Amino acid sequence: MSQLYHEILIVKRPAVVFDYVTRPDLWHEWHPASRSAALPRTPLKVGDEFDEVICIHYPFIDIQRATHYRVTQSDRAARWEAKGTSSLFDLTIHYDFEVRGESTLFIRTLNYSIKGLMAVLNPLIVRPRMHYQSLAALQNLKHKLELS
Repeated sequence: MSQLYHEILIVKRPAVVFDYVTRPDLWHEWHPASRSAALPRTPLKVGDEFDEVICIHYPFIDIQRATHYRVTQSDRAARWEAKGTSSLFDLTIHYDFEVRGESTLFIRTLNYSIKGLMAVLNPLIVRPRMHYQSLAALQNLKHKLELS
């Protein structure tokens, strides 16, 4: 299991950040790997399932996979988690929201394991690319929320 941990300070209250980032149908607006998501309802509750199409860009190839998730934690403005699986990987996305005055320290932890031969490429190619996309995602998120 590999882990990517990123945090960013967003000048918005935790409830505002929570309400936006826990909408997988909006992830494509800020996360470069997200293409689309279909939700049964909003807000998502523990036990709800949804599907997302993820695409990771590499120099000469794009790897796109449909991913199925189940929400495992949802405590508004405090924490949220979903576990996902696809033909290529299993993952857990965990969000924490910490009050910092009028702002939110948004913490995104991604735990993942890669299935099959791609697992060999994780340290050299997959993990660095996912790290880069995660950093870009948080910068995009900050920009989007602070301008709205």
